[in-house]
Amino acid sequence: MRTKIGYFTITDAWTPTECLRQAVAAEKMGFDSLWVEDHLIAMPGGIECNFAWTVMSSALQATERVPFCTGVTAPIMRYHPAIVAQAFATMEAMYPGRVGLGVGTGEPPNEMAVYGGEWPSNNTRLEMLEEALTVMNRLWTSDTPISFTGKYYTLRNAVLLTRPKEKVPLYVSAIGLRAANLAGRLGDHLITLANNPQYIKDELFPALETAARESGRDPNTIERVGHFSYVYDPDQVVRPEDLQQDAGTISGGAMAKAFLSGVISIFHTEEDFIRKIEEMKRMGYNHLAIANGSMAIEKGSHIPPDEAPSLKIWADVLPHVR
Repeated sequence: MRTKIGYFTITDAWTPTECLRQAVAAEKMGFDSLWVEDHLIAMPGGIECNFAWTVMSSALQATERVPFCTGVTAPIMRYHPAIVAQAFATMEAMYPGRVGLGVGTGEPPNEMAVYGGEWPSNNTRLEMLEEALTVMNRLWTSDTPISFTGKYYTLRNAVLLTRPKEKVPLYVSAIGLRAANLAGRLGDHLITLANNPQYIKDELFPALETAARESGRDPNTIERVGHFSYVYDPDQVVRPEDLQQDAGTISGGAMAKAFLSGVISIFHTEEDFIRKIEEMKRMGYNHLAIANGSMAIEKGSHIPPDEAPSLKIWADVLPHVR
């Protein structure tokens, strides 16, 4: 399977219009996919936080071929899974074959801003995600009203009258083995920040593959999406110790094993980009979703985001990593 290279439009860093311009430029540059984070509260250092689904649908209209995915949406607290199912079914009906939905168990700032009570445990949120995916898959595949009473969600005669011909592909976020198992059973693909080659090879991917086989699926059809961020620093002014390297607010028992290095890389040259991509390929990833974290350097320069050096450098990098 050919390795796909995808580019994140950072809604925590750019205005909606700037994100749209980056998406259009990234497609013209030759990226295979576009991604957008789905936040209500900006990550540390963020200066914007616009609504991912609006940016995504606008970018789908403004582009011609490239698929667009969220990386990732948590369909368990801030959103009811039925609403997520309807929104993405509508987008897929409008832009066939170009809509993907990344799903995960969420982060406290985004979910707890609108959700009462205490932050649920990792295990509880994984239970919620499994039930949410069950709800969404049923709505996507049923042309008659369905009712559902689960531990976390309820449907009463719910039906999606606007449905696409093909189901929206689900990219399940997984750092731990239970989430990888869920990706193999109820998802279509896996997306992860994990960068420890031994853990990925010996534990994470085998958990995904075993679950897929037990569900009657061919693991070779599953995309393994590696996600990392970069700062393009040709003038070498960025200090590594100033970068937040703790994978945001993600926590859990697998964290210590999953990461051999930080999730943000500093690139000074074209060769740095190429080395990192080749390293990710050797880990077994066949799709990369790469976030540009250079806004702290470039935002104050008044360079339009679609002309930023941290994006334009890919015109030289992409031909070497295909």
